[in-house]
Amino acid sequence: MGVDPTRRPAHACQPDAMHGPKTIHLVRHGQSELNASVPTDGPETARLTAIGERQAQAIAASFDHAPELIVVSSFRRARETAAATHARFPGARLEVWPVEEFHYLGATAYRGTTKRDRRPDVAAYWQACDPAYVGESGAESFVAFLARVQSVRERLERAPERRIAVFSHKKLLHALMWSWREGPPAADREGMARFRTYDRGEAFPNGSCVEVVLTGGVARVGDPRAHALPEDAA
Repeated sequence: MGVDPTRRPAHACQPDAMHGPKTIHLVRHGQSELNASVPTDGPETARLTAIGERQAQAIAASFDHAPELIVVSSFRRARETAAATHARFPGARLEVWPVEEFHYLGATAYRGTTKRDRRPDVAAYWQACDPAYVGESGAESFVAFLARVQSVRERLERAPERRIAVFSHKKLLHALMWSWREGPPAADREGMARFRTYDRGEAFPNGSCVEVVLTGGVARVGDPRAHALPEDAA
């Protein structure tokens, strides 16, 4: 994207110099049934595959220092990924935050379907590019998604812990990264189109981690590091 990750955006975090740097690890869950195109009952209940379980163990082993706080999505695949890290560091506080994935299609679209089955609906949603659109009860508009992301970002910045691990999902994590790098995306058609391009163009494989260091009001956002096993590992 050509963005300088050390540049201080207009919406930079609050100065933190008195307490030293804060390190936030943004972790994408391991491979799940959704990623493996296994039919599921919905995005909330999809579980890890055998590969995803091995990725979760590799993520836990990759931490050089114990996190003080482990933040996790309520979705099953994120909780299962975080479980290995919490087992290694039982002293870390575990909290469920609203860091679920952006599911704009709603639950009905996921019942008994695979990723391939949903492609036409996904393409139609992003082609329409309506940031206020809500397809069914329980679905989320792009406007609401951005508001949730901003709330999570501010909560992370205010948290007293200096080492935090966030186990979440690709679009949510990409939105956080973009917010720290450039400022919050605009909640309009142009911002929605730009986010779609960013999300599709920036790699963030299952089982990967991005390190964000907050120092003196500046966020330094790294690139995804595949601490975990490749998805095609035996």
